[in-house]
Amino acid sequence: MASKLILSLMGALALSVAGSPLARAESTSSDDGAASQTNDSQTKASKKGSKKDSLDALERGNPHSVKYKSRKKSTHNPTNAEIDAAETGNPHSVDFKNREISNHKPTNEEIEAAEKGNPDAIEK
Repeated sequence: MASKLILSLMGALALSVAGSPLARAESTSSDDGAASQTNDSQTKASKKGSKKDSLDALERGNPHSVKYKSRKKSTHNPTNAEIDAAETGNPHSVDFKNREISNHKPTNEEIEAAEKGNPDAIEK
Protein backbone atom coordinates (compact mmCIF):
# COMPACT_ATOMS: atom_id res chain seq x y z
CA MET A 1 0.00 0.00 0.00
CA ALA A 2 2.79 2.45 0.94
CA SER A 3 4.72 1.56 -2.21
CA LYS A 4 1.73 2.57 -4.38
CA LEU A 5 1.52 5.92 -2.55
CA ILE A 6 5.23 6.58 -3.01
CA LEU A 7 5.03 5.55 -6.67
CA SER A 8 2.13 7.95 -7.35
CA LEU A 9 3.92 10.81 -5.55
CA MET A 10 7.05 10.20 -7.61
CA GLY A 11 4.98 10.20 -10.81
CA ALA A 12 3.34 13.51 -9.85
CA LEU A 13 6.74 15.01 -9.08
CA ALA A 14 8.14 13.82 -12.41
CA LEU A 15 5.24 15.34 -14.33
CA SER A 16 5.56 18.68 -12.56
CA VAL A 17 9.31 18.81 -13.19
CA ALA A 18 8.83 17.85 -16.86
CA GLY A 19 6.12 20.48 -17.37
CA SER A 20 7.97 23.42 -15.81
CA PRO A 21 10.33 24.12 -18.81
CA LEU A 22 7.31 24.23 -21.11
CA ALA A 23 5.57 26.74 -18.86
CA ARG A 24 8.69 28.87 -18.77
CA ALA A 25 9.02 28.75 -22.57
CA GLU A 26 5.45 29.95 -22.98
CA SER A 27 5.85 32.77 -20.50
CA THR A 28 9.07 34.05 -22.10
CA SER A 29 7.76 34.11 -25.67
CA SER A 30 7.76 37.63 -27.05
CA ASP A 31 4.36 38.26 -28.54
CA ASP A 32 3.12 41.77 -29.34
CA GLY A 33 1.08 42.14 -26.13
CA ALA A 34 4.00 41.32 -23.88
CA ALA A 35 6.34 43.60 -25.82
CA SER A 36 4.00 46.56 -25.51
CA GLN A 37 3.63 45.96 -21.77
CA THR A 38 7.39 45.87 -21.40
CA ASN A 39 7.81 49.12 -23.32
CA ASP A 40 5.12 50.80 -21.18
CA SER A 41 6.82 49.71 -17.97
CA GLN A 42 10.20 50.89 -19.25
CA THR A 43 8.84 54.35 -20.08
CA LYS A 44 7.22 54.60 -16.64
CA ALA A 45 10.52 53.62 -15.02
CA SER A 46 12.41 56.24 -17.01
CA LYS A 47 9.86 58.89 -16.01
CA LYS A 48 10.30 57.93 -12.37
CA GLY A 49 14.06 58.06 -12.79
CA SER A 50 13.95 61.56 -14.26
CA LYS A 51 11.67 62.71 -11.45
CA LYS A 52 14.10 61.31 -8.90
CA ASP A 53 17.01 63.00 -10.63
CA SER A 54 15.25 66.37 -10.55
CA LEU A 55 14.49 65.93 -6.84
CA ASP A 56 18.10 65.01 -6.15
CA ALA A 57 19.21 68.16 -7.99
CA LEU A 58 16.95 70.29 -5.79
CA GLU A 59 18.25 68.62 -2.62
CA ARG A 60 21.92 68.96 -3.63
CA GLY A 61 22.96 72.13 -1.74
CA ASN A 62 20.30 72.06 0.99
CA PRO A 63 21.87 71.70 4.46
CA HIS A 64 18.48 70.64 5.87
CA SER A 65 18.27 67.67 3.52
CA VAL A 66 18.77 64.18 4.91
CA LYS A 67 21.10 63.50 1.97
CA TYR A 68 23.36 66.52 2.61
CA LYS A 69 26.83 65.00 2.29
CA SER A 70 28.78 68.06 3.46
CA ARG A 71 27.23 68.00 6.94
CA LYS A 72 29.79 67.87 9.73
CA LYS A 73 29.21 64.87 11.92
CA SER A 74 30.04 65.18 15.59
CA THR A 75 32.20 62.30 16.70
CA HIS A 76 32.45 63.42 20.33
CA ASN A 77 30.18 61.70 22.84
CA PRO A 78 30.08 63.59 26.16
CA THR A 79 31.26 61.77 29.25
CA ASN A 80 29.24 61.60 32.47
CA ALA A 81 31.58 64.16 34.03
CA GLU A 82 30.90 66.61 31.18
CA ILE A 83 27.14 66.10 31.50
CA ASP A 84 27.27 66.59 35.28
CA ALA A 85 29.34 69.75 34.86
CA ALA A 86 26.78 71.16 32.41
CA GLU A 87 23.90 70.38 34.79
CA THR A 88 25.51 71.95 37.86
CA GLY A 89 23.08 74.40 39.40
CA ASN A 90 20.19 73.41 37.13
CA PRO A 91 17.07 73.07 39.33
CA HIS A 92 15.43 70.84 36.71
CA SER A 93 18.20 68.25 36.91
CA VAL A 94 17.44 65.04 38.80
CA ASP A 95 20.81 65.45 40.55
CA PHE A 96 20.06 68.94 41.92
CA LYS A 97 21.15 68.72 45.57
CA ASN A 98 19.77 72.07 46.77
CA ARG A 99 16.15 71.22 46.09
CA GLU A 100 13.83 72.17 48.92
CA ILE A 101 11.47 69.40 49.91
CA SER A 102 8.05 70.65 50.90
CA ASN A 103 6.73 69.56 54.31
CA HIS A 104 3.17 70.48 53.32
CA LYS A 105 0.83 67.52 53.22
CA PRO A 106 -2.34 68.37 51.28
CA THR A 107 -5.68 67.68 52.94
CA ASN A 108 -8.54 65.79 51.31
CA GLU A 109 -10.38 69.08 50.72
CA GLU A 110 -7.37 70.53 48.86
CA ILE A 111 -7.05 67.41 46.71
CA GLU A 112 -10.78 67.38 45.92
CA ALA A 113 -10.70 71.11 45.06
CA ALA A 114 -7.82 70.49 42.66
CA GLU A 115 -9.68 67.59 41.05
CA LYS A 116 -12.94 69.54 40.60
CA GLY A 117 -13.93 69.65 36.93
CA ASN A 118 -11.43 66.94 35.97
CA PRO A 119 -13.27 64.31 33.87
CA ASP A 120 -10.69 61.68 34.86
CA ALA A 121 -11.13 62.23 38.59
CA ILE A 122 -12.50 59.38 40.68
CA GLU A 123 -15.87 60.24 42.18
CA LYS A 124 -16.75 59.11 45.69
